[in-house]
Parts: sequence; structure tokens; C-alpha cells
Amino acid sequence: MSYVGLPSVKCIYFRDTNMIYQMKGSQPIFKDPISLENVDNLWIKRLSKEDRKLIEKDLKKFKKI
Repeated sequence: MSYVGLPSVKCIYFRDTNMIYQMKGSQPIFKDPISLENVDNLWIKRLSKEDRKLIEKDLKKFKKI
């Protein structure tokens, strides 16, 4: 399973499912995930440059950037 932490938005992103889970401290909260396809522009703007690079390919796939 391939995933990346996105500290700038306090989330963890799973590449294989395109799902985002909130983090509480260093622990993911595995309920109420959101699809990368459904994130809003504010969430994308809050991404740091480093975090954005990690998921840029998938953001482009869903035409978010």
C-alpha cells in the first residue's frame, strides 16, 4: 500500500485509493475519508510546495491543478 503524509494539511493520502484521511497528531483517523477528486480549492492552496509535489500527478489526474 502506497501512502504519503501531508503535514501541511494534517492528512495522509493513499495513492491506490485516492483517499485522504485526517491525522490527529501522528495517528491517522480511519473514518470519514474524502476522495482527492472531491477536495476544495482551499485545501489545495493550503498544501506546502513539498506536499503538493508528492501528489501533483494525482491532482492533475482529477484536474485540480
